[in-house]
Amino acid sequence: MFAIALMGRWAWLGVDERATRHAADSSAAANVTATPAADSDEAERHATVQLLAAYVVSAAGSSASELVSAAHDGTPRPGLDADLRDDDGLKMLVARVADLDGLQVEVEADAELHVAALRSQHAEWGDLEISEHAWRALAALRAPLADAVDALAPWADALVAEPANPPAESGRPVDSGNARCVRVLIGWPLAWNALEQELGRVVATEWLTRSGARALPGTLFALNAQAIGGEDLLLQADRLMLMLARAHHSEPVIVAACHSMVSAEAVMSLENAGLLHHAQKRPKGHFPAEAAAALVLAGADWPAAPDADQTPPHLHRPALLLRDKSVDAPGRTGPQTAMQAIDSALGTGRLDAATVASLVGDADQHTERATEFYRAAAHALPHLDAGDDIRAIGHVTGAVGGVSALLVVACAAEVARSAEQPCMALTVGDGHARLALVVLPSAPVAAGLPAAAPAATSA
Repeated sequence: MFAIALMGRWAWLGVDERATRHAADSSAAANVTATPAADSDEAERHATVQLLAAYVVSAAGSSASELVSAAHDGTPRPGLDADLRDDDGLKMLVARVADLDGLQVEVEADAELHVAALRSQHAEWGDLEISEHAWRALAALRAPLADAVDALAPWADALVAEPANPPAESGRPVDSGNARCVRVLIGWPLAWNALEQELGRVVATEWLTRSGARALPGTLFALNAQAIGGEDLLLQADRLMLMLARAHHSEPVIVAACHSMVSAEAVMSLENAGLLHHAQKRPKGHFPAEAAAALVLAGADWPAAPDADQTPPHLHRPALLLRDKSVDAPGRTGPQTAMQAIDSALGTGRLDAATVASLVGDADQHTERATEFYRAAAHALPHLDAGDDIRAIGHVTGAVGGVSALLVVACAAEVARSAEQPCMALTVGDGHARLALVVLPSAPVAAGLPAAAPAATSA
């Protein structure tokens, strides 16, 4: 029995040793096979894109620098409006862009034939109307969109030329052959009806063609417009830039959005939804506001402009998480989702929290967004000073829908550029979505980051 047991032990040890060697060899082989894919995934996760330019229109400023200053000074805030009144007949606090009054008239006059054509083509839209606040939102978008196109003028020759590395047929990101094009992503307000959305697409296409004629051919632009939230719009831009990078297409992308709730009809809709601010009945309601923004993104390998005097900021890919309940719902508001978004963004940027020198967000000062924003900052970035290092633009812009996320990115880039240190962007304007991303004042200095990889979103 002893001899049998001894021989059994030797046999078991032999089998175990062979199994161990086989497992080790298999693991090594698997590592050799998986390493390139793992390296590629890791590179994509930590990639960046350049923010070539950012243009904004808001009641608190007509540039990112003006908006940052307004947030620091706390002025101008939404003020008593001369025209709009609540259901008690009292003047309301509104963040109105004064210059839009004249622009709205121009946009309506220019688009009159388009409206008639769309109604004749779509009989089912006969009962749909284009609201006054939709016209104002379109008017707000016109200048930022034209400025974004003009910002690409230094690269006109490169954009109209054939790409140096045309993508393989199977990896082509769009059905546009090998010709370069400028992708334009526009987000309309979620409440727009089908007629308003289609009119916006037609008008934006006309503006792109007209603006591009000065430096770029109008046929160079490929427009994708839809009703979408600002955070989802940035995610869409990230996926597009990732696809372009994988296909070795180095091309710019314009991301734009517009919003307005400044009209009697919009005020009534906010009141009916229980969201309108009222000093006594609803102190945590929304201030009607309007804004527009356009960001010009390009891959990390996009060449500098010939006469550039400074390098553009770089955006790491953002992290997007969703709250389990709306921030506007009754009950206590926790900062956990916003904190997780910040932590994820730090991981994407391969940064310690202490290296982030500032924080920009769209929190206001009268709703639970302020509580959530500052509590998340205190836990995730405790070294930041609330007065010197944190900018909350929501209390000067008012509630500007999907534009809010783009404004945060534009202002964070301005802060990072002026301070020459990393800045964290965090959005809390939406009821559920919490998006965070790291903005660097220039290209990442860490070795090994791919120059041509994407960046502007993902979670």
